[in-house]
Amino acid sequence: MHFKHRLRDATLAGLAAFTAVIVLSYLKNWTHFMVLSAPLGATLVLLLLLPSAPLSRPKHVILGHLLTTVLSVIGLKFIPDPMIGLAVCFGLSFTLMVLTDTLHPPAGANPILIYLADPELVPLDFILPTLFGTLFMVGFASVYHYIFTHRRYPFGPKVPKASKVNEAVSSAEPNTANAVSPSAESRIKESS
Repeated sequence: MHFKHRLRDATLAGLAAFTAVIVLSYLKNWTHFMVLSAPLGATLVLLLLLPSAPLSRPKHVILGHLLTTVLSVIGLKFIPDPMIGLAVCFGLSFTLMVLTDTLHPPAGANPILIYLADPELVPLDFILPTLFGTLFMVGFASVYHYIFTHRRYPFGPKVPKASKVNEAVSSAEPNTANAVSPSAESRIKESS
């Protein structure tokens, strides 16, 4: 990739990241809970710069974050020792993300974030921001890639309209590769 293409892509991704953080920061004032977190920032890097990566799929992003958040909230509630609780939740998060096919590396940081936060917070104060933040990030990445990179996140490259027309025309034409002409058919019958 040429430097000017890399510069363009890097600049667009940087401006998109700036926009996403500004929007989420203002949404904090309306929703009254912290929507933006370090793990979601790492998720945004994957969604903007590596959208085709398997770990950037919406299922991995949303369910990976939710799984680790819910697991950590449960651990915070039922494991009294914070060091043991963090270690259990951190390790179990990895295992469950792999077993449920929702592995998303930034989501692995959620147990650390939750255990460093105020343990007196209501569980929904962790779960709702995670859900809202991941849905926002996936939606934002979809719009960004559709407008600026001409890809349909997460479904791959955008198909040009001319290509669609050519496919429609070629599929409407009968397949003549295996067809036998009437004169050839009569010669086949005569030789039999």
